[in-house]
Amino acid sequence: MSRAFLAAVCGLAGLALLAVWLRATYLVIRVRGDSMAPALHHGDRLLSRRTRLAALRNGQIAVVLNPRPTGSRFLVKRVAALPGDPVPDWARTAVADDLVPAGRFVLIGDNTEVSFDSREHGFFNADDLQAVALRKLEPQHAR
Repeated sequence: MSRAFLAAVCGLAGLALLAVWLRATYLVIRVRGDSMAPALHHGDRLLSRRTRLAALRNGQIAVVLNPRPTGSRFLVKRVAALPGDPVPDWARTAVADDLVPAGRFVLIGDNTEVSFDSREHGFFNADDLQAVALRKLEPQHAR
């Protein structure tokens, strides 16, 4: 085997590993609905990084698995309270605790008139957390 061939094979293997790592680390999520308006609108795309509950901060936009059997696979909501934080007054109708328990967190949509969030669902589980939004991507233009 020639050195050029080995270099090409190693380069392709490196690119394949990079693609696998990027896919395991980042998600592009399309927003469905207007529950996050005015910050996000239906059709917006978000670059999101997979994360765990310990890295989440209040005010960030989180991507979680949708607990409802209908609708899109993911929910995009703002983090309102983390483990050990007081439960916000507006979420008390759905939960009886004074503090957010370990392994749980509270989410709310920016457009509370149309949002399914912790007001109805209660706490979200750490296992349902998929990612945190890093930035909104530029819209795709029709060609």
